[in-house]
Amino acid sequence: MNKKSLTLTGLFLTTFLLITINLFSTQNAESKSPNPLSLGFQIISNSQGTTLYQKDLDYLQIVDLTQGAKINFIYGNITDLGTKKGAYGGNNPQFERQTISQVWSNLYSENSSLFCITNGQFFRNDKNTSTGLAFPVKSDGIIVSDGYAGEIEFPDEKLMLEVWNDRALITKFQPKNLQLSTAPNLIVGLQENADKGVENQTGRTFIGVKDKDGDRLNETILIFTSKQATQPHAAQVLKSFGATQVIMLDGGGSTQLICQGNNYITSPRTIPQMIVIALRAGNRQQATAHLGE
Repeated sequence: MNKKSLTLTGLFLTTFLLITINLFSTQNAESKSPNPLSLGFQIISNSQGTTLYQKDLDYLQIVDLTQGAKINFIYGNITDLGTKKGAYGGNNPQFERQTISQVWSNLYSENSSLFCITNGQFFRNDKNTSTGLAFPVKSDGIIVSDGYAGEIEFPDEKLMLEVWNDRALITKFQPKNLQLSTAPNLIVGLQENADKGVENQTGRTFIGVKDKDGDRLNETILIFTSKQATQPHAAQVLKSFGATQVIMLDGGGSTQLICQGNNYITSPRTIPQMIVIALRAGNRQQATAHLGE
């Protein structure tokens, strides 16, 4: 066998091995994906790329960004721009507060692609009808708030969830990355063990990301909401569904969930910023970025 034949044979074997390894990795990743039914969760509803599960007081949304689902961080009408008053040199606006039921009513009449709305960013809960956000939020390519807390609150325990059209990522938050991030949607939250009443049984909203096919991209977002849970429990549910990273968002009386017009977790508390899950624009009309518009 001449040198050229040996080279071609070597290339063929290398290619074959790479394909085999890739197929094995994909199958292995899928085989490790848990069956929600085996964990005691039942399907409440599903739509294109989205499924809502329930077990007792726990709800879990599985959002597949590759199957036509979209996540967006919406916010109330701005009553004060808070120009250059943000924690990182940007703005710290005041946003009108509403319940998610009010927002659903406002949005659904114009946007039938809505699947679920839940609460999002931490904020100062007072008697004012408008309030600022504790940490940064970016929506549809615009940093709508730097937040007011900065490094005063939880300086080493903040995480950043970045969401692109086809993938998501949770990393440790660094202020410089707020401007550098290419993700059109971004929200800053806390580590799973940050002291927000770690063992208290209270409302919880956590988000996890999952690589469903072993390609090192997180195509799936998992949103956990519960009227009554501890932080370890919330994180463990997400991890049992395959989440490799988790982030904690606002909880307590802020925790609310409405899906396809059904109120699953209700609260009289009004909130300034929410998370919308919908079908991707192009399939149906995209959710507007502002509440009440």
